[in-house]
Amino acid sequence: MRRIKLAGIYKIEHISGYYYIGMSVDIFSRWSSHYNDIIIGKHSSNKLQELWLKTKPSEWSFRVLEYVSITEYKKVSQMKGKSLQNGFRRLLLNKEKEWMSKYSKTYALNKSNNNFS
Repeated sequence: MRRIKLAGIYKIEHISGYYYIGMSVDIFSRWSSHYNDIIIGKHSSNKLQELWLKTKPSEWSFRVLEYVSITEYKKVSQMKGKSLQNGFRRLLLNKEKEWMSKYSKTYALNKSNNNFS
């Protein structure tokens, strides 16, 4: 069975309106990593860690905000190897900042709120 890798921007949100926005070249794997980090008490965002532990898992949602295709990026950029990976990561970081700027930092659970409006 082939494992699907999905790159893009995602949002982890609590029903109270608090949320975490992130990016990854493999969103499913990253979500698993977030969950495992929370369970062992080592998540990079203390705010996300604290709220998760005070609430029920069923109060949270995980969704993809934007899918970003590395195949399409490769066609447009004409890059290969390490340059392709680095360029794609920069593209994801820029898209993550764009998404963060659409939301209020008041409810952000990210470690740094620098990219929120």
